[in-house]
Amino acid sequence: MPPHSLLRRSCSQPHRPAPVRPFGVRALSAANGLASPLLLCILLALFLLTAATPAQAAPPRQFVLDTFAIETRDGTLVLRLGVGVDDPDGLRDLLKDGAEMELRGTATLTRRRGVLPDVTLAEKTFACVLRHDTLTREFELRLEGREAPWRDKNLGRLLEGTWKRLVLPLAPIAGLEKGEPHRVSLALSLRHTDVPPWLSRTLFFWSWEVVPDATFTQDFTY
Repeated sequence: MPPHSLLRRSCSQPHRPAPVRPFGVRALSAANGLASPLLLCILLALFLLTAATPAQAAPPRQFVLDTFAIETRDGTLVLRLGVGVDDPDGLRDLLKDGAEMELRGTATLTRRRGVLPDVTLAEKTFACVLRHDTLTREFELRLEGREAPWRDKNLGRLLEGTWKRLVLPLAPIAGLEKGEPHRVSLALSLRHTDVPPWLSRTLFFWSWEVVPDATFTQDFTY
């Protein structure tokens, strides 16, 4: 047989692809089988990590004065106050999370003199520490200068009998000038006294303020 006919016959044979083994399909199925349990394990780990990390309670945003009255009692000018915050529930949550905070107020009585600097007649300060006792499940309030603290399992009831009923003697009425304008200024602050336990396990900006400091004023003429 001539050589060229052998070459022609060899070229005319169809090309058959190599048989595909099912090994690739089996590998993909095995990978999918492993992926589902692995994904569940990852999701479970993320859930447990989130649950184990304590969330920071949202603090109140501002002070609220229910009462800000100037009165005379037994020859003394007194300031009657009802101090609160705009979110009592947020305050309660912070305390239950371990926060301890101090409410401090400074009341200043001045005589207004127009273009001249005002004259300070009196300045009174009060401070009280508020915390939650995890053993007794009671909220505790200690007023500076008072030995025994107030305790109550209901925070609203505790504050109703303390923060809401503050009375500050300012000055004898005899020291006031009749017909002259006067002003009472009240500066309030509510700050953490210590780092809460959950803070050491979280990473975020820290401020000692529970709510921003605020100042309230009231003018009167005696």
